Amino acid sequence: MAELTYMNRKATAGELSASIAHEVNQPLAGIAGRASAALRWLRAEKPDLKKAEDSLEQILAASHRASDVVASVRAMFKRDTGQRSLVDINSLIRTVLAILRVDLQKNGIEIETRLDERIPAIEGEIVQLQQVILNIVMNASEAMQSVQPRRLKVQSDQSRSGTIRVLVQDTGTGIDAANIARIFDALFTTKSGGMGMGLSICRSIIEGHGGRIWVSPAPIRGAIFQFELPTTLDEERVSTSAA
Repeated sequence: MAELTYMNRKATAGELSASIAHEVNQPLAGIAGRASAALRWLRAEKPDLKKAEDSLEQILAASHRASDVVASVRAMFKRDTGQRSLVDINSLIRTVLAILRVDLQKNGIEIETRLDERIPAIEGEIVQLQQVILNIVMNASEAMQSVQPRRLKVQSDQSRSGTIRVLVQDTGTGIDAANIARIFDALFTTKSGGMGMGLSICRSIIEGHGGRIWVSPAPIRGAIFQFELPTTLDEERVSTSAA
């Protein structure tokens, strides 16, 4: 399962290569433009140090942005370390949406986020949990390719004491009622050419963290994927789920 999880991330990296390149090239283009401006201000007959300084500040900010994108992508697609730490689930959601931003905009998908900033951090494996969010959001995007309107809602909250919840709702084609019970099974897929491993991997990761994941029809059209995770890790529950 660990190797399949890594292979799934590598395949996803290939699909997102154009978006990743855009996210890196954007701040690099800004750096080049601001550097040219700074040189002009400094080489002028009467150098404008204030404007040159402003350009250099913007160059610094853009370089930090490019560095953050590279670090996020490297973290998302590296092999699992197996090490668990405190995880800010809202930060993971924002990272995923930032990496997918270009693809979502290109597909005309309107994004609504409702992230509860009061939810506590959880103990978990960052790369794995990020992969769950990435897989679910990408599936939602694919489900909306042939429909209008295209709206994606991503929400986080504390569903009950000691548990946080993440919800991803789309306005896509939805899931046939006959398939809902099998949607997380290994090798089950409704996509032509799909391997049927993405959602199975998501379930394995969530259950390995002592949580649960499920899907239900959206009120009008589409699907709602949700998962819950404990805010404190129950080792006995995790070992039982993993077994």
